[in-house]
Amino acid sequence: MEKFFDVTGKRELFIDDFLISSSRGIEFKAHLPIELPCHQGKENGDYVTIMKTPEGYNLYYRGVDSEYKGSRYNNHPGEFVGLLQSKDGLNWTAPELDRYPGKTVPRNTLFYGDEVITHNFVPFCDTHPECTEKERYKAVAGVRETKGLFAYYSADGVNWHKYSDAPVLPYTPEKTGGHMLDSQNVLFYSEAEQCYVMYMRVWKTADGLTKVRSFAKLTSRDFRSWSEPEFLVVNRKQEHLYVSGLAPYPRAPRFYVGAATRYFGNRGSATDMTMLFSREGQGILRPFPGAWITPGLEEERWLNRMNYMAWGIVQAGENEILMYHGKKKLMYKFRTDGFVSIRSKGERCGSFMTRPLFRKGGGLELNAATSAGGYIRLEVCDEKGNPVSGFSFKEMKPFWGDKICWEPEWQGKKFSDLPAGIFRLRIKMKECDLYSICFPQ
Repeated sequence: MEKFFDVTGKRELFIDDFLISSSRGIEFKAHLPIELPCHQGKENGDYVTIMKTPEGYNLYYRGVDSEYKGSRYNNHPGEFVGLLQSKDGLNWTAPELDRYPGKTVPRNTLFYGDEVITHNFVPFCDTHPECTEKERYKAVAGVRETKGLFAYYSADGVNWHKYSDAPVLPYTPEKTGGHMLDSQNVLFYSEAEQCYVMYMRVWKTADGLTKVRSFAKLTSRDFRSWSEPEFLVVNRKQEHLYVSGLAPYPRAPRFYVGAATRYFGNRGSATDMTMLFSREGQGILRPFPGAWITPGLEEERWLNRMNYMAWGIVQAGENEILMYHGKKKLMYKFRTDGFVSIRSKGERCGSFMTRPLFRKGGGLELNAATSAGGYIRLEVCDEKGNPVSGFSFKEMKPFWGDKICWEPEWQGKKFSDLPAGIFRLRIKMKECDLYSICFPQ
């Protein structure tokens, strides 16, 4: 008998066949976002981070002083970190900080001339249940020229303080296959793993593909002491990945979602973005390893290193989520949970049975969309796959439509009426995309 999976209070994204025991006539589909021009106020920059705050969102970006005439290699003194703020994640304003009067940098500049912090400053909101308000926001910054990665904290996301003059992660290229750190090293507190997680730039992978750009995973219990790098099986042969972009998905933080930049040095250093996932940090999933977002028709986006996704996901209402291009004034609109779906093939009916699932109680919600002629039906089964009386296909009217949160019923009965225990779901669909399934308590 298959081992059961506890779904109590969980939302599952259909990024792979993790929940599926058997299937017929179904496939997985990657969904492209709608590319739109940004609303007012968004600036272009490098290694952009979008961070949720109680008031809305903060956006941090790296720029260059227009009057700076010196070398522009890593961490040069002409770089600055700018701050934008938004209440809705759509319209951005530049706060007048005026920290560098007389300088030719914008009035919303947070840092300038500090070669440790300006190249790749990456902040996040710390959701650790024991985090103090004084250290609610944390950040890292640093490259090889600074001899390592330094850690910072803030109570408001604007006024930052360094934990120590010593790096929290020293520069040790002998451990990482070559250069490390000098891109966007992303980090967050993981509710699933109960620790801080960092995905750091390295030149080494777990399967021996050295001398390719990649990223490794590190963990920490206290944000000060970090584990040795865990090198990952993520790159395809001779493939360079500049950043991971992995972040907890707001509606299901157990899943990390990222748009990694692929780099092609033999094609004028052209870049595009590929889709990454991780379920509770257990390895990296690439269900569609090719390009997810391509440079497109604009010639400039085919130039050297022009395509990076801003790190951070914006929930823009119930129906859609947003991600931002870092170096262009573009945003990408997705259906909520709409990265990948499971769907019936063509016009045929498809079906699948889940593995044994366990719940302590609660309801059932599905995020699904059909065509006008399509449908989705489901029945609840026992552990052996036999329909539960009153919850079979014949008691359920087929659903057609488009709902982010659809709660099925069987002749007036709901899933929450069932007792706790082990069960399976059998689902039939035609011309239908199923994006996620949730078992709220």
